[in-house]
Amino acid sequence: MIITILLEAGVECFYFSPSMFSLRILFWYIIGSSTLFAQFVDVQVTIDDTRLKENHRRITGGLKNQIKMFFETTSWDQEYGDLQIPLSIHLIFDTVSDKGGINIYSAQCLFSSGLDQRYFAKIVHFPYSSGQGVIYSPVLFEPLASTLQYYGYVILAGEADTYEQFAGTRFYEMARELTFRGKSSQYPRGWSDRVDLVDQLTNNRGLRLAKFFFYEGFTLLQEDNIIGSTESFLKMIENFNWVSTKFPRERYTSIFLDAHAQELANLPKQFKQQKKILTELIQIDPDNEDIYKAGLGIKSE
Repeated sequence: MIITILLEAGVECFYFSPSMFSLRILFWYIIGSSTLFAQFVDVQVTIDDTRLKENHRRITGGLKNQIKMFFETTSWDQEYGDLQIPLSIHLIFDTVSDKGGINIYSAQCLFSSGLDQRYFAKIVHFPYSSGQGVIYSPVLFEPLASTLQYYGYVILAGEADTYEQFAGTRFYEMARELTFRGKSSQYPRGWSDRVDLVDQLTNNRGLRLAKFFFYEGFTLLQEDNIIGSTESFLKMIENFNWVSTKFPRERYTSIFLDAHAQELANLPKQFKQQKKILTELIQIDPDNEDIYKAGLGIKSE
């Protein structure tokens, strides 16, 4: 028996005898090969099914592992193949209805990547049956898989923006393409919100640039490039000021600053622009004022 496996890295051909042992080896080869190019690692999935009846809990019992495998074994992109993004997903079932013998589930879902990316889907509307797979496809629309794919692209976009200015744009556009399919599908609920989210994230150029200069600033500081680091942090502040003027107390900017306020407050005192940067941040991010003041050596009242 000849089995041909199509992988992102190319085509592999193998000769196997049709034994169960060989098929198990083949299965783990495919899973291992996929993981080599996966961007998400240590995916933690929790499911709240307390609102479902027992028979529906049994039907959705394998969904936790399906979602985990969806993220960990999908090769999302070869250029950013070594991101190693930790991911936490919390799915909360709300209701289930019957449509022509098909179970249609309605749920909410929280996606969290490390510290500084967090997205909440108020409505995830999808059909699901016992043993159903959740499979990534760049072409076909499937309500649950495409929703997971959308948030995967959004998180990849936010991560790519920290490596190169606006490098996340193509991932945002992939997410936007999914919203078009979702809105025109038989399960359009929630997809209008996802159009709004991707528009909000792509249009917030200030946050996207501020994130890039934040990471560049710390990278240069670790390399003892004080001049370059200073320039990066000042550009970060400039872009955060742009955001606070154009989108006051914008949600995703606040999430990022909440995650990194302590790192910024810990900028070394010998860093010449430390006082200027932290003083500006007190105005930009009043929620973390006490943290920035502590970095300046000012006691909170």
